[in-house]
Amino acid sequence: MTTSPTAARLAPLAWATALLPLVTMHVCYLLSASEQLVPWCLPWFEGCTSISRASRSGTAYFVFKAGMLPACVCMVLFWWCNRQWLRQLGVEPRLWWGLGMLAALPLALYTVVLGHAGDTPYLLRRIGVVGFFGLTYLAQLGLSASLRTTALSRAGRRLFALSGFTLLVGIASLILGMIWPEHYDSMDDGFEWVLAVLINLHTLWVAWLWQRGGFSVTFSSNP
Repeated sequence: MTTSPTAARLAPLAWATALLPLVTMHVCYLLSASEQLVPWCLPWFEGCTSISRASRSGTAYFVFKAGMLPACVCMVLFWWCNRQWLRQLGVEPRLWWGLGMLAALPLALYTVVLGHAGDTPYLLRRIGVVGFFGLTYLAQLGLSASLRTTALSRAGRRLFALSGFTLLVGIASLILGMIWPEHYDSMDDGFEWVLAVLINLHTLWVAWLWQRGGFSVTFSSNP
Protein backbone atom coordinates (compact mmCIF):
# COMPACT_ATOMS: atom_id res chain seq x y z
CA MET A 1 0.00 0.00 0.00
CA THR A 2 1.33 3.44 -0.97
CA THR A 3 0.47 6.53 1.02
CA SER A 4 -0.42 9.73 -0.79
CA PRO A 5 2.36 12.34 -0.92
CA THR A 6 2.24 15.20 1.56
CA ALA A 7 3.23 18.74 0.56
CA ALA A 8 4.86 20.90 3.21
CA ARG A 9 4.80 24.65 2.62
CA LEU A 10 8.14 26.21 3.53
CA ALA A 11 7.31 29.91 3.81
CA PRO A 12 7.12 29.67 7.64
CA LEU A 13 10.76 28.55 7.66
CA ALA A 14 11.82 31.62 5.69
CA TRP A 15 9.78 33.93 7.91
CA ALA A 16 11.41 32.38 10.98
CA THR A 17 14.90 32.72 9.46
CA ALA A 18 14.36 36.45 8.98
CA LEU A 19 12.27 37.34 12.01
CA LEU A 20 14.08 35.39 14.73
CA PRO A 21 17.30 37.46 14.46
CA LEU A 22 15.41 40.73 13.93
CA VAL A 23 13.07 40.24 16.87
CA THR A 24 15.79 38.83 19.13
CA MET A 25 18.25 41.68 18.72
CA HIS A 26 15.57 44.35 19.17
CA VAL A 27 14.06 42.63 22.20
CA CYS A 28 17.55 42.39 23.69
CA TYR A 29 18.07 46.11 23.16
CA LEU A 30 14.76 46.93 24.85
CA LEU A 31 15.59 44.65 27.79
CA SER A 32 19.06 46.12 28.24
CA ALA A 33 17.75 49.67 27.99
CA SER A 34 14.99 48.94 30.51
CA GLU A 35 17.63 47.49 32.88
CA GLN A 36 19.76 50.65 32.35
CA LEU A 37 22.61 48.67 30.83
CA VAL A 38 22.53 50.75 27.61
CA PRO A 39 21.01 54.18 26.89
CA TRP A 40 17.60 54.70 25.31
CA CYS A 41 17.83 55.80 21.67
CA LEU A 42 17.08 54.77 18.09
CA PRO A 43 20.16 52.58 17.63
CA TRP A 44 19.88 52.38 13.81
CA PHE A 45 20.22 56.15 13.51
CA GLU A 46 21.91 57.31 16.71
CA GLY A 47 24.32 54.42 17.18
CA CYS A 48 24.15 54.71 20.96
CA THR A 49 25.04 51.05 21.44
CA SER A 50 26.09 48.01 19.46
CA ILE A 51 24.14 44.80 19.04
CA SER A 52 26.81 43.08 21.14
CA ARG A 53 26.60 45.56 24.01
CA ALA A 54 22.83 45.34 24.03
CA SER A 55 22.88 41.55 24.20
CA ARG A 56 25.76 40.50 26.43
CA SER A 57 24.49 41.41 29.91
CA GLY A 58 21.46 41.01 32.12
CA THR A 59 18.35 39.25 30.89
CA ALA A 60 19.31 39.97 27.28
CA TYR A 61 22.29 37.59 27.61
CA PHE A 62 19.95 34.61 27.88
CA VAL A 63 17.35 35.90 25.40
CA PHE A 64 19.99 36.47 22.72
CA LYS A 65 21.32 32.93 22.93
CA ALA A 66 17.82 31.44 23.10
CA GLY A 67 16.82 33.31 19.95
CA MET A 68 19.95 33.24 17.83
CA LEU A 69 20.95 29.59 18.15
CA PRO A 70 17.59 28.36 16.74
CA ALA A 71 17.99 31.06 14.08
CA CYS A 72 21.27 29.40 13.03
CA VAL A 73 19.44 26.10 12.53
CA CYS A 74 16.74 27.86 10.51
CA MET A 75 19.43 29.50 8.38
CA VAL A 76 20.98 26.17 7.41
CA LEU A 77 17.58 24.79 6.40
CA PHE A 78 16.61 28.02 4.64
CA TRP A 79 19.60 28.01 2.30
CA TRP A 80 19.26 24.32 1.56
CA CYS A 81 15.62 24.97 0.62
CA ASN A 82 16.67 27.85 -1.63
CA ARG A 83 18.57 25.30 -3.67
CA GLN A 84 15.38 23.25 -4.10
CA TRP A 85 13.35 26.38 -4.83
CA LEU A 86 15.56 27.41 -7.74
CA ARG A 87 15.46 23.88 -9.11
CA GLN A 88 11.67 24.11 -9.14
CA LEU A 89 12.07 27.39 -11.03
CA GLY A 90 14.23 25.67 -13.63
CA VAL A 91 17.69 26.83 -12.49
CA GLU A 92 20.53 24.70 -11.17
CA PRO A 93 22.06 26.83 -8.39
CA ARG A 94 25.81 27.15 -7.97
CA LEU A 95 27.74 26.89 -4.74
CA TRP A 96 26.44 30.17 -3.23
CA TRP A 97 23.72 28.31 -1.34
CA GLY A 98 26.46 26.44 0.53
CA LEU A 99 27.94 29.77 1.63
CA GLY A 100 24.58 30.66 3.15
CA MET A 101 24.51 27.42 5.10
CA LEU A 102 28.13 27.93 6.16
CA ALA A 103 27.30 31.43 7.48
CA ALA A 104 25.36 29.82 10.32
CA LEU A 105 28.63 28.58 11.85
CA PRO A 106 30.24 32.00 12.50
CA LEU A 107 26.89 33.30 13.73
CA ALA A 108 26.67 30.41 16.19
CA LEU A 109 30.28 31.07 17.26
CA TYR A 110 29.50 34.75 17.86
CA THR A 111 26.38 33.84 19.83
CA VAL A 112 28.16 31.35 22.08
CA VAL A 113 31.12 33.59 23.00
CA LEU A 114 29.10 36.81 23.40
CA GLY A 115 29.23 37.96 27.01
CA HIS A 116 32.68 36.52 27.75
CA ALA A 117 35.60 38.91 28.34
CA GLY A 118 39.15 38.56 27.07
CA ASP A 119 41.20 38.84 23.89
CA THR A 120 40.27 35.39 22.59
CA PRO A 121 36.47 35.84 22.92
CA TYR A 122 36.83 39.28 21.30
CA LEU A 123 38.73 37.78 18.35
CA LEU A 124 36.16 35.00 18.00
CA ARG A 125 33.34 37.56 18.03
CA ARG A 126 35.01 39.54 15.26
CA ILE A 127 35.49 36.37 13.22
CA GLY A 128 31.82 35.54 13.82
CA VAL A 129 30.55 38.96 12.74
CA VAL A 130 32.70 39.22 9.62
CA GLY A 131 32.07 35.60 8.66
CA PHE A 132 28.32 35.83 9.08
CA PHE A 133 27.85 39.11 7.22
CA GLY A 134 30.33 38.24 4.47
CA LEU A 135 29.09 34.74 3.72
CA THR A 136 25.41 35.68 3.99
CA TYR A 137 25.90 38.65 1.68
CA LEU A 138 27.60 36.49 -0.97
CA ALA A 139 24.81 33.90 -0.73
CA GLN A 140 22.15 36.59 -1.08
CA LEU A 141 23.96 38.05 -4.06
CA GLY A 142 24.07 34.62 -5.70
CA LEU A 143 20.38 34.00 -5.02
CA SER A 144 19.42 37.41 -6.42
CA ALA A 145 21.46 36.85 -9.58
CA SER A 146 20.01 33.36 -10.09
CA LEU A 147 16.44 34.63 -9.76
CA ARG A 148 17.06 37.09 -12.60
CA THR A 149 17.16 34.14 -15.02
CA THR A 150 13.79 32.73 -13.91
CA ALA A 151 10.13 33.71 -14.17
CA LEU A 152 10.78 35.83 -11.05
CA SER A 153 13.31 38.01 -12.89
CA ARG A 154 11.73 41.25 -11.66
CA ALA A 155 11.98 40.14 -8.05
CA GLY A 156 15.55 39.01 -8.73
CA ARG A 157 16.48 42.46 -10.05
CA ARG A 158 14.97 44.14 -7.01
CA LEU A 159 16.73 41.79 -4.61
CA PHE A 160 19.96 42.40 -6.52
CA ALA A 161 19.42 46.16 -6.11
CA LEU A 162 18.86 45.64 -2.37
CA SER A 163 22.13 43.73 -2.20
CA GLY A 164 23.81 46.59 -4.06
CA PHE A 165 22.46 49.08 -1.53
CA THR A 166 23.69 46.89 1.31
CA LEU A 167 27.15 46.89 -0.28
CA LEU A 168 27.09 50.68 -0.58
CA VAL A 169 26.24 51.01 3.10
CA GLY A 170 29.15 48.74 3.97
CA ILE A 171 31.53 50.70 1.73
CA ALA A 172 30.30 54.00 3.22
CA SER A 173 31.05 52.63 6.67
CA LEU A 174 34.62 51.75 5.65
CA ILE A 175 35.23 55.11 3.96
CA LEU A 176 33.93 57.11 6.90
CA GLY A 177 36.11 55.06 9.23
CA MET A 178 39.17 56.07 7.20
CA ILE A 179 38.45 59.76 6.54
CA TRP A 180 36.63 60.69 9.75
CA PRO A 181 38.05 58.42 12.45
CA GLU A 182 37.55 60.91 15.29
CA HIS A 183 33.78 60.76 14.82
CA TYR A 184 33.38 57.26 13.40
CA ASP A 185 33.16 55.52 16.78
CA SER A 186 29.80 57.17 17.34
CA MET A 187 28.58 56.01 13.90
CA ASP A 188 29.98 52.47 13.72
CA ASP A 189 27.27 50.93 15.89
CA GLY A 190 24.53 52.52 13.82
CA PHE A 191 25.99 51.02 10.64
CA GLU A 192 26.03 47.60 12.34
CA TRP A 193 22.30 47.82 13.12
CA VAL A 194 21.46 49.01 9.61
CA LEU A 195 23.45 46.23 7.94
CA ALA A 196 21.80 43.62 10.16
CA VAL A 197 18.36 44.94 9.23
CA LEU A 198 19.21 45.01 5.50
CA ILE A 199 20.52 41.44 5.56
CA ASN A 200 17.31 40.24 7.18
CA LEU A 201 15.16 42.40 4.89
CA HIS A 202 16.50 40.36 1.98
CA THR A 203 15.38 37.17 3.72
CA LEU A 204 11.96 38.69 4.47
CA TRP A 205 11.56 39.45 0.77
CA VAL A 206 12.41 35.86 -0.14
CA ALA A 207 9.93 34.65 2.50
CA TRP A 208 7.23 36.72 0.82
CA LEU A 209 8.14 35.19 -2.57
CA TRP A 210 7.90 31.71 -1.08
CA GLN A 211 4.54 32.60 0.46
CA ARG A 212 3.16 34.10 -2.73
CA GLY A 213 4.37 31.24 -4.91
CA GLY A 214 3.29 28.50 -2.52
CA PHE A 215 6.77 26.99 -2.43
CA SER A 216 6.60 23.52 -0.92
CA VAL A 217 8.35 20.18 -0.88
CA THR A 218 6.58 16.87 -1.20
CA PHE A 219 7.15 13.90 1.05
CA SER A 220 5.92 10.38 0.39
CA SER A 221 6.46 7.11 2.19
CA ASN A 222 5.93 3.48 1.30
CA PRO A 223 5.11 1.35 4.36
